[in-house]
Amino acid sequence: MNNIYRGALIGCGYASRYHLNAWERIEDAEIVALSSRNRTNVEKRANEFSVPTVYTDYKKMLHTESLDFVDIATPPAVHLEMVREAAEQGLHVLCQKPIASTLSELREMIRICDKAGVTFIVNENGRFQPWYRKMKTLLEKKVIGRPFYANFTSRARMTLPTMDAGEQTSLFSKMPQLVLHELGVHFLDTLRYLFGEATDMFAQTRQISPHIAGEDLAMLMVQFGDIVATVDMSWASLPMWKAGSGGSWAEVRLEGEEGTLHLQKDGLLRLITDNGEESYPFTPDTELVGYQNAQQHFIDCLRSGADSEISGTATLKTMELVFGAYDAAAHSRIYKVGIDIDRLK
Repeated sequence: MNNIYRGALIGCGYASRYHLNAWERIEDAEIVALSSRNRTNVEKRANEFSVPTVYTDYKKMLHTESLDFVDIATPPAVHLEMVREAAEQGLHVLCQKPIASTLSELREMIRICDKAGVTFIVNENGRFQPWYRKMKTLLEKKVIGRPFYANFTSRARMTLPTMDAGEQTSLFSKMPQLVLHELGVHFLDTLRYLFGEATDMFAQTRQISPHIAGEDLAMLMVQFGDIVATVDMSWASLPMWKAGSGGSWAEVRLEGEEGTLHLQKDGLLRLITDNGEESYPFTPDTELVGYQNAQQHFIDCLRSGADSEISGTATLKTMELVFGAYDAAAHSRIYKVGIDIDRLK
């Protein structure tokens, strides 16, 4: 391979802007072609980011261009098909979350890429946001002592009084699994990053808005060893704060015997102990930096051959939590992680 990794992006919708902005910040990779079924979208992105070549047929792009990798930024329903096509061309694969609609689909993607001998990494960029990396460092330094509780609370007004998710309105309206699949996956993956593997979970979900097919309210309780974690999400609620630039997707509290880490919605991280308080501010582009860090991690793994913390195999553990939460909610029962997995598709 060359010193610069040549890639192509499939999908020019909402997420593509973040992907392309992040690629511009990465010195040892470049996007040389874009593909979208919507010619207007692909030409718009190509002009915006000075990408020289566009296609409306991604298969033609993969067969025509000289590439090292493909970045897939499309809805999960088409991920398996696209991963298969890329792997058959010998291309390494970075694929946007949520990665699949079932565990079976994800297992098939892993099998296909392993057989082709290509790297398969999921763009689970939430855990790469700098405030979570800082939290991990502080936890390892034991600044709050032994942790015993974690909470992620996220409130947004998206599904009421009408459905309004901007460029994603049509997609989100039709998804049979919504807020947990789209947003909760980030929080569950970040909890795994911070605390390791879960053992038990319980969940409740509700569809509040009549304008959608899936759930817009979800509450999860997850056990990580001695740590109890709750994840509370709504896309139907009026938030108690106004959205602003640089903000976090959630307000987060990590409580320990000797202190609390509190990530505010505005992105300020606070360390609160009996002896006082310290604050850690972050730049307004922290969400974009999460994408940048995840995509740089992908390139670093290609260069070094190292295992990825967000490989397809690692992401199986996150997606088991997502689908396990749906199972727990559907049947009002506790899901035993790793034990009840045969109940999932």
